[in-house]
Amino acid sequence: MKRVLYFAVIYAASFLIGTLVFATLFMFSCNLTMFVTGLPGSFFSLDFFLHGVLLSVPLVCVVIQILLILYLIRHPNCQLISFVLYVVFGLFAWLLLIPADMRLIEKYESDTIISRVNTTSAGFFRKEESGVFYYSRIESDGTADGLFLDTTGSFGQEGAVLPLFNVPVKNESAFPYSDILIKNSLEPSPLVVYPLSVYNALLTAGTYCASVGFLTWLGFATLGLALLSIYGFQFLSSWKMANVSVVLTAAALVVFVNYLYYMNILPSSIKNMNARLSQFLGMTDAMIIFANIVIAFVFIVTGTFMGIYRLKGSSILESDE
Repeated sequence: MKRVLYFAVIYAASFLIGTLVFATLFMFSCNLTMFVTGLPGSFFSLDFFLHGVLLSVPLVCVVIQILLILYLIRHPNCQLISFVLYVVFGLFAWLLLIPADMRLIEKYESDTIISRVNTTSAGFFRKEESGVFYYSRIESDGTADGLFLDTTGSFGQEGAVLPLFNVPVKNESAFPYSDILIKNSLEPSPLVVYPLSVYNALLTAGTYCASVGFLTWLGFATLGLALLSIYGFQFLSSWKMANVSVVLTAAALVVFVNYLYYMNILPSSIKNMNARLSQFLGMTDAMIIFANIVIAFVFIVTGTFMGIYRLKGSSILESDE
């Protein structure tokens, strides 16, 4: 009973801390999108924070699930209790918590809009595609006075310095930020942008499925089934680092396969096969549902076999001693 309470407290604390951390990072990123150098800004927004809480819940649930497997690789004790709690937490997350959260996301997103600030500040050099702008004065109507350094020759002579009087402020190159100086300083690398784009694509697909109905959501939740089935890979090898690598690789593979499907990044032959299969079964997303179930089956069988094999190997070693 103590171990059950221990895991329950750890799960709840990890969920709370993870949600707060990701929501705070989301809030800061939204505020930086709207920040303009030289103008007063705010780094706390309750709307952005609450929006970040909703967006982070599915991610936190999956991360905790993976971390629990990694914890059991490091501390392989009380496997039965750990497995039961793992299944209970997983079912609770994918059948109750995540679909409820995604319905809230759809409702809340219509009220929270992240938009760029369509202005800039005076006293800074900003490089656009055509050259460098320096605004000495900016009016409330979005017009400005200043200087323009033509670095491309698009306005006559390359290297020419042209005076600006009552011209519209230019900041198109800053998109999706409000200030090109912030973009150049803080724009994340592709190593950060690509995983976020994958998560956003799956989040969008899941939100749609949750809004359609519970049966449609169950189809999408086969992604969770495939991820939960990774549990058995902790028994794959006596070398713990190998098990960690396999668990992380398998999780990434499941997520990537689902991403390719929901982004429709598939060969035409597979698309046609999916259309025929969905029509035959009378259900949408039949192929990815079938793929996730097959992946889960293979993972479960492999994990079960290796778990029994490792258990028998340990029993033989103990008997020999």
